[in-house]
Amino acid sequence: MKKVVPSLVRIVRTAAGILLLVLGLPVLVVGGALGMATQHRDAAGGFGGAIERITTPGRAVVVADLDRLLRRTAPFARGRDTSVRVTAETEEGPALIGLAPMAEVARYLAGVPYARVDRVSLGNGPLPVRVTPVAGGAAPAAPPAWIHQGAGAVEWASSRVRGQRLSLIVMHPDARAGLTVDVRVTACPGWLPSAAWGLLVTGAVLLALGTITLPRPTPTPTPTPAPVPVALPMIKASFKSLEQREGRLDHGEGDAPAAVRAAPSAPAQASHPVLGWPPPRRPVVTPAPIPTDQVDLQG
Repeated sequence: MKKVVPSLVRIVRTAAGILLLVLGLPVLVVGGALGMATQHRDAAGGFGGAIERITTPGRAVVVADLDRLLRRTAPFARGRDTSVRVTAETEEGPALIGLAPMAEVARYLAGVPYARVDRVSLGNGPLPVRVTPVAGGAAPAAPPAWIHQGAGAVEWASSRVRGQRLSLIVMHPDARAGLTVDVRVTACPGWLPSAAWGLLVTGAVLLALGTITLPRPTPTPTPTPAPVPVALPMIKASFKSLEQREGRLDHGEGDAPAAVRAAPSAPAQASHPVLGWPPPRRPVVTPAPIPTDQVDLQG
């Protein structure tokens, strides 16, 4: 049981650390991307782009459902503290541009030819736009007061458009047919700097917590080497044994055992023969002379 609990804690810490790292890395990357995007804002703190020139034989250019178009094309323009400004210029000067409820715009343009903007694509250069012509043969009445909101420009906050069914309409000031218009859109997301810093800090904290939570690897114990036997006492004992066998051990040495010092010297003949090289020479024995008087000359 004592071994199971640390193993379970280690597994839980590993899973939690990996989860924090997996969450923290994308958050940090997104925060960095938003931080880089803030460096490309214009002097007013916004991001602007021109839309491709729109030419129609009709009498107006209309975005039927503005909030739906923003949701599909530029959802960041619907965020909190975001303002959007749209400017429109005709060949003669500023166009008539404004916001109005969808029902009123549809009633005003009933039977009138116009161009309906269905989609705007984000990209580099002039933004591509998809336009659908709506046929008709009627002429509209004088532009109502709710259309005109400025000299060729209209601006709104995201809270005014988000969730509302509003239409954006662009016309000649006299509502005549044949319209060529250049439109430019600028969005100022006030939430961008705070979101970038918040994501950067959150991602860094998650990565730090994940690194701290991951368990450290258990160090492998280093085996203790076996003690090396000291060779000097063994060599000394070998020399002592050799001296004892040769019979040349000095009984007066302090290192000799007491039994050896007390024992009388053994005769040389009793000691074991010592093998060595070269072998010792044997003494030449001269035979004793035989007395001549004991020689049997007759035999």
